[in-house]
Amino acid sequence: MDTDDPPPSPYGFKSHIPTRLSTPEMAEWKYEMRREAQEVIPGLFLGPFQASVNIHRMNALGITHVLCIRDRREASMIFPRFPTEFKYLTLDISDTTDQNIISIFPQCKAFIEEGLNQGGRVLAHCNGGIATAPAIVIGYLMWKYNWKFEYTLAYVQSKRYCVSPMSFQTQLKEYEPIYLAQKMLEAERGSNASSFQSPLKRSHLDDEEDDYQRRRPAPSTSSMMSI
Repeated sequence: MDTDDPPPSPYGFKSHIPTRLSTPEMAEWKYEMRREAQEVIPGLFLGPFQASVNIHRMNALGITHVLCIRDRREASMIFPRFPTEFKYLTLDISDTTDQNIISIFPQCKAFIEEGLNQGGRVLAHCNGGIATAPAIVIGYLMWKYNWKFEYTLAYVQSKRYCVSPMSFQTQLKEYEPIYLAQKMLEAERGSNASSFQSPLKRSHLDDEEDDYQRRRPAPSTSSMMSI
C-alpha cells in the first residue's frame, strides 16, 4: 500500500503524515526481527515481551515509558520487570473478538502522549508483538493523524511486518467514526465555547460511542489497569 497518500477522512479533518514521518520503506524482514522492537514513529516502539526484559537495550533506545499488554493468564510471566527504572502502564487484554479495546484507548493514548510530550520514548509490547499491542498502537496512530484503519495497518506493518491484529479489525474500523466525531465535538466546543450549541447535534455525536458500548460490553474493572 502506498503510504505517501493517506486517504481523506470525513468530518473535514485532514489526514496527514508529519514531515518527520518520511515514507516508510519496507525493510528486509528477517524472522529473528520478531523478537526485537521497531520504532513506529519517532519515540514510539512496538515489539514483543522479549524487548521489555533487556534493560541494556531499553536504556540504549532511551525508553522511559512501557505499555505492558498481556492476557490475564500471562500475569505470572509478563509484568513490569524494572519498575524503578521505567514508568509502566499494565493492561490485561485478551486477543479475542469479545475484548473491548475501544474503551481502553483513552488511557493508552494518555500514557503514550505523556511519554512523548515529556521528551521520553515509549515501548508498547505484548507477548508476541503481533496482535494486542499493535492494535493499541494502530488505534493511537488513527487518532493522532486522522488515518483510516487500512492505511494505518499498512503503515505499522511497514515497520513491523509480523503485525496481524485479526481479532480487533472490526473494532478498529468502527473506531474511525467514533474518534472523528469526538474530535469534531471537541473542535466545536473550543470554537463555540461562549455560544449556543445544538443539543440535538451534541447528543448525536456523543451517542456514537454510547451505541458502540451498548453493543460490545467493556472489560471488567479488574482487567483494566495496574501501574
